[in-house]
Amino acid sequence: MKKMTINASDIVTEICDISSLYELLGKEEQLGEPCLLLIYTDSSTVLGRDDSEKEAVRSFLAKANFMTAAAYREGTPEEVTAAADMSVKADEAEEFIGKLFKDKTAKQVREINSCFIAARTSDAKAVLDAESRAFYRLMADKNGGGPNE
Repeated sequence: MKKMTINASDIVTEICDISSLYELLGKEEQLGEPCLLLIYTDSSTVLGRDDSEKEAVRSFLAKANFMTAAAYREGTPEEVTAAADMSVKADEAEEFIGKLFKDKTAKQVREINSCFIAARTSDAKAVLDAESRAFYRLMADKNGGGPNE
């Protein structure tokens, strides 16, 4: 059996050697507060052992305060990659992260991330409101003004 490893940073937390995505539950403290949870998967990675575990994983990922990406290797089950917000080939994951966060400050990344999270569960109006608030907060930072909460 694989031993899951968690490499947490301020922006990206990487999960390696995970047998079941169900292992993520109860590990919130170790995951930190990333903008992106990058989960490296392969043909032996499962969502959960039974329907109850699978539903718990789907619920956890749907309610997460971070985006999720499955960095998949050949043979990863479709239900594993489908549970994440996005998927990318494992050998392209570092390049993907580089492009996603290139030339952005931690605050910019967090504001963009909040919009993606809103898009996961909210209607179009709420997403547009989140984008507008994020835009005005970022512009206020750039121009030295107060944020528009």
